[in-house]
Amino acid sequence: MNRSGIAAMALLSSAVAWAGEKPEQFMVWGSRAVTDAYLADPGIAGTAELKPAPTKTEKSLGYAVLSGPAFALSGSGDLSATLPRCATLDVKDCPGQYGPLVFWIHSIKEGEYVIAAGDLSGPGGRTIPAGNLDVRVVRSVALTKDGRKEVVPLLLESFDRVRVSANARARFWVTYSIPADAGPGMYTGKLRITRNGGYASALPVSIGVYPFKLAEPDICFYIYHEDPDTPAELARWLADQRLHGMNMGLVSVPVTREGDLKLDELRVKLDEYARAGFPRKLIHLDLWNRITAEWLNDPDKTIGMWGPWFRYYPFSDDLDRRFVSAVKTIRDECRARGMEPIIESGDEAGSHDWTIPAVRHYNELLKKEVPDVIRELTVGGGWAGGIPEHERFKGLLNIWTTNRWLPDKLEIVRRDDPKAVIQLYNMAGPGSGPGGVLAPRALYGFYGWKAKVGGVTQWVYHHPGTPEHNYAWPAGASKAGASPASLDSGASKAGASPASLDSGGGMVPTIRWEAVREGVKDRRYVATLERMLAAKNGPAAGAGKANAPPASPAVDEARALLDSIAAKIELKHEDYDPVSGGRIPAAAPGVYEEWRAGIAAAIVRLLRE
Repeated sequence: MNRSGIAAMALLSSAVAWAGEKPEQFMVWGSRAVTDAYLADPGIAGTAELKPAPTKTEKSLGYAVLSGPAFALSGSGDLSATLPRCATLDVKDCPGQYGPLVFWIHSIKEGEYVIAAGDLSGPGGRTIPAGNLDVRVVRSVALTKDGRKEVVPLLLESFDRVRVSANARARFWVTYSIPADAGPGMYTGKLRITRNGGYASALPVSIGVYPFKLAEPDICFYIYHEDPDTPAELARWLADQRLHGMNMGLVSVPVTREGDLKLDELRVKLDEYARAGFPRKLIHLDLWNRITAEWLNDPDKTIGMWGPWFRYYPFSDDLDRRFVSAVKTIRDECRARGMEPIIESGDEAGSHDWTIPAVRHYNELLKKEVPDVIRELTVGGGWAGGIPEHERFKGLLNIWTTNRWLPDKLEIVRRDDPKAVIQLYNMAGPGSGPGGVLAPRALYGFYGWKAKVGGVTQWVYHHPGTPEHNYAWPAGASKAGASPASLDSGASKAGASPASLDSGGGMVPTIRWEAVREGVKDRRYVATLERMLAAKNGPAAGAGKANAPPASPAVDEARALLDSIAAKIELKHEDYDPVSGGRIPAAAPGVYEEWRAGIAAAIVRLLRE
């Protein structure tokens, strides 16, 4: 069978035989994503050409190992890319961090591959254990955009063996976990690659650990989701989000059909949230559906609805009392757990002008009756449609979360309320649509830094109704005798997936979700350098100040570096075309790694002063 990548993949229970307890991320993750119509067989035939021609050693092995940027997203199952040979996997990062190491196997002859990690040896006899390297394979799916099918590398799935057909490729994704107490220095080891149970080759791995830990920037990172069905799954979702750098999150407020709080269920959710251990003691809660509004799949044309959205109920004193009572209860339950709630009483109200009166009404009510609760609203669409959202919601909001970078409008917001917090959301495009993966990294990283915003979020971690937007997918239970999913061509006719594959539970990451984690880390590297500079006589020491002490060469170089990076970041947004690639500019693959390495080098120079 000559398919676009993998003729068959025997997915078993895990990629590595773990010695000891796994790092938390690997415990939380699921193994293999559900299979449904959206994650279908790409059905693309083709072969990859190896350039330059295989060496004698590669012919003997039956494969070549290739390298490329982790977040370069090529189509057609990576067949179209010309990739260089991979001599080693190397990276530098800080203690306590997760990150990616990526390589491809180009199979000259059809074969079944097993990948195993070994311990990495470091200075003073220290090690990064083999269990701190999680090896996954990239599964591609066929997606449709503008009536055109595109094959997109998407999911990172666990495996024991991967069968790759002749002249095809598989992309492998190694997530490293550097122990929090790892000493600085270089840690080296090998990945063992075995084909058909025969001779194994060794791919060198090198992880350099910096002599500093990353600071937490003063910014909220989170991602939207619709809560899963069970508290156990919610716990895993929240843990996965925290491990990807989210420092706060959200839960959906459970209500009855009549709009009353399900208090016992709410308490369970809040308990799980409190146990999740987010660094920030904030929690985002959407509060409108079934309390003050209903969702209509069939729009109500009499009020100007142009598509499915929320329709608010007629105002009444009874409804006002119910709403205020719900908010007070939520506030008290949150504070009993050491958390402060952020209440959003409408969604993109300015984009749907029939919702503006209700959102104004309920925020005015909260400001009057529960003034100690933080009020947030998503904005941007109204501005784009000519509605002056800065006037409609003036004085009513603490947080303005915009899906468009409109500096003139945002300046008005800041002028009217100097304490207003500006956040960015939904500028990274759909989570699993065709297109690039670097917009999510830019949004959570360097773009948000230059924009000087107080928060960043994105739709959506997972929502069953918008699969094209998902940044993670639920792991699915496998049935004995069922065909395993192929990496690049969907369901395979060869082999069977055992029932022990995954009992369900946990989430399977996408490449975009990993890009988010790297973006947050980019932002943390910048924050670490900025705080060191601030400690060196202040952020603008010596600049136009009489008798100010001269800055050191390392300080001047570090400030010049940040200025040069900022100058390369263009603060603008695109409208919804092409939404799949993201709505903000993103640098080419490899650029953010270069910027981060420069920042790390500047930090090390300052440490040595």
